[in-house]
Amino acid sequence: MNTHNIKKLLPILIVLLIQACESPPVRREEIIAQHPEWDPQTVKIIEGGYLQKGMTREQVKAAWGRPCWTCTGTTSGDWGEAWEYSSQVVFFNKQGRVTKWTQK
Repeated sequence: MNTHNIKKLLPILIVLLIQACESPPVRREEIIAQHPEWDPQTVKIIEGGYLQKGMTREQVKAAWGRPCWTCTGTTSGDWGEAWEYSSQVVFFNKQGRVTKWTQK
């Protein structure tokens, strides 16, 4: 494969990698159906692919999909875990609730 072909394929590969990290789960509705205790407002937010403070880990998975990787533990700050996506980081407190999310 020559350099010209590689340059053509590179943008496609980058898009696929980004989608692999941040695409919501195919089974979003299935995850929602497994949690009838979730309030309707939160379900609408999840269906739109958005987050809100106080969401659980499972709600974040339903909204954004699984993270690329998970970093656990810290001795500073009020959070206990951070999930990294290709362009965002979601922070959870020690109780497993979203405290904030930021761009990388």
